[in-house]
Amino acid sequence: MILSVKEIADAIGCASTSERMISTLLTDSRSLCRPDETLFFAIKTDVNDGHRYVAELYRRGVRAFVVEKIPDIMTEVCDADFIVAGNALEALQRLAAYVRSLVDIPVVGITGSRGKTVVKELVYAALLKAGKKVVRSPRSWNSQIGVPLSVWRIEYDCDVAVFEAGIDHCGQMDALKDIIRPTIGVLTEITDEHDGGFDSREQKVAEKCKLLKDCRTVIEGDDNRKTAAMILEALGLSPDLLDGIEEVSTRLDVHDGVNDCLMIYDEFTDDPASLAGAIDFMRRRRTASRRNTLILGDLLHRKGEDLNLLYARVADLLQIAGIDRLIGIGSEISGHSDAFDPLMASEFLATTDEFLEKYNISHFDSELILIKGDTSFVEIRRRLETPRHQSILEVNLDAVVANFNAYRSVLNPQTGIVAMVKASGYGTGALELAKTLQSHGAAYLAVAVAEEGVALRRAGITMPIILLNPVTTNYQALFAYGLEPAVFSIRELEMLIDEARRYGRTDYPVHIKLDTGMHRLGFIDNEIDGLVGLLCSTDRVKVSSAFSHLATADCLDQNEYTESQFDAFERMTMKLAAGLPYAFRRHMLNTAGIMRYPERQYDMVRLGIGLYGISPLPPEETHLPLRPVASLSSTIISLKEWSPATTIGYSRKGVLERESVIATVPIGYADGVDRHLGCGRASFIVNGKRCPTVGNICMDLCMIDVTGADAGIGDRVEIFGPDAPIEVLADTLGTIPYEVLASVSPRIHRIYYRE
Repeated sequence: MILSVKEIADAIGCASTSERMISTLLTDSRSLCRPDETLFFAIKTDVNDGHRYVAELYRRGVRAFVVEKIPDIMTEVCDADFIVAGNALEALQRLAAYVRSLVDIPVVGITGSRGKTVVKELVYAALLKAGKKVVRSPRSWNSQIGVPLSVWRIEYDCDVAVFEAGIDHCGQMDALKDIIRPTIGVLTEITDEHDGGFDSREQKVAEKCKLLKDCRTVIEGDDNRKTAAMILEALGLSPDLLDGIEEVSTRLDVHDGVNDCLMIYDEFTDDPASLAGAIDFMRRRRTASRRNTLILGDLLHRKGEDLNLLYARVADLLQIAGIDRLIGIGSEISGHSDAFDPLMASEFLATTDEFLEKYNISHFDSELILIKGDTSFVEIRRRLETPRHQSILEVNLDAVVANFNAYRSVLNPQTGIVAMVKASGYGTGALELAKTLQSHGAAYLAVAVAEEGVALRRAGITMPIILLNPVTTNYQALFAYGLEPAVFSIRELEMLIDEARRYGRTDYPVHIKLDTGMHRLGFIDNEIDGLVGLLCSTDRVKVSSAFSHLATADCLDQNEYTESQFDAFERMTMKLAAGLPYAFRRHMLNTAGIMRYPERQYDMVRLGIGLYGISPLPPEETHLPLRPVASLSSTIISLKEWSPATTIGYSRKGVLERESVIATVPIGYADGVDRHLGCGRASFIVNGKRCPTVGNICMDLCMIDVTGADAGIGDRVEIFGPDAPIEVLADTLGTIPYEVLASVSPRIHRIYYRE
């Protein structure tokens, strides 16, 4: 939709006389693409405030804003349009409801727990095949913000609209129903997802069913393809349109490629809107050291669409996005190669086979590569990815964000979060986590050693990084990469001051570590006066924060000791504050402390294992909907049937008591599967069935009993993940989940993905 600022203001009940034309609504400053046509909604949420980004967006060219209050820094600006609304989110929703009122077309509204996006994409592809002009929710834009942004995409000549509506709390569907106003309502499978936001499953179903209330047709189903077929019939179209259309995956995978390349593989629908979303994801992973490469196939389009115009729009998108290199694969994109900027390095091929014949790994070096095409592009992915272990650790970046926001929701708005990514992100890999956390508002990252911080800086991480273990002889790297050291002794501080003087640094930020009861590292009470004297005698360093570690925050029976640590921290930091001529921040809470001692937030908290979806507290003490971040899996490489009394593995420790099917799995104790999990002490998941280990865990292999699991060669074996909680393995080993996660070997291939 394209409207003037005046029309938009009228629609949301505000005042403006501006005729500036708006084609793009923006709620996330990182997704800015066309600043001169953009209207930014400064939305306040429990975890962020869009008003913080108004000045930055103005500097980047945006000249239209919906705000609840004009920021003080912008009050003298005269070339921008400000629409002042009581609530920016409600203003966005009112605007979307107005846009919906401008068209009289069939609108499909889909809600449920699972299958919404898959059903929507099946219907979308079938409608394009029928020659219909369709607007639909990009990917899974089904939230209080995503739905209005989706509805804004309606054009006057659309034939059909298909929108998702997702909720996680009671009362949310009312606004979405008023925006979508579906004529055909669809309820997909209801599961236990988001049950925590409702008093009961019945209440959740009733809330979702509000979307269906005024629909002319209501469809309910838990089979995606059958549900899509019923939607087509309700639209007066043949379900046969679904023939040949496959269900899409909603995943965006990120993993290492050959020759220092980073690869993004998108399996979602191949259409311009989805391409724009994938490129937006790609832009957030850029670094100066890698050029941006797109491998793109023919795009999905409606029957009879003007392909010259379609590929011209795609070319415009690539130019704005700063794509350096394009490899187009397919007869249609090749036939419209003249639409693309001749200044862009580009080449066009007819088929995937032609690409595989022409290109080898030497043709790609230090590139960020987005691969988006049909299923044949899997072979391109295999060609360009680094050789991989048959076992993988999958890291769900959406779960990282969800956990980060879950903890942020219980903090004061002004409390910063120090995100712990030390030990290679607790074994998950620090870089992708750091990129994700940097873009979602973490105050600091924390690493253990200088090498970890240097690696993040070289990969493009610009946010502040605390170095928790600053003992180093490489001060040049410390200063060159802007790593902020924790200081725990007078000796360390004196050495740092001397090195800062040698390198000509002043006011270099340091973090003072206090020992309040961990009795590991840090200044103690009787050292504070000397510390203050040394700090006041120099301008080479400046205290950025003072912090301490809780020893017993997760011990429900040691509250008295924890309180004594808080008392010591108060006493020591007050003495430090009284002696310094400037203010500094304080932080003491870890993951357990955030939940148990919210009154002790101070200026920042340190979020560790909770970020990874693991609570150090019992479930009744957590009260947060945490999601597992990491899933370790392997594959079956051998299956054999053995009779009773057969022995399996080293030392003949596995003795079969029945006719058994034994699978060999290429993962062992060198990969992080502890040897103590063998001999039936642990079970792994195959086809939904728990399959116990048999015999000793080997260095590179293990054996499991898959009798009755209908297993086959190549089947996935989940070591830990959503169906096999890591806490269970930790309990079996008599350790903590931290150790299990951090023990996953670097040789295990990491795949990062967004859902």
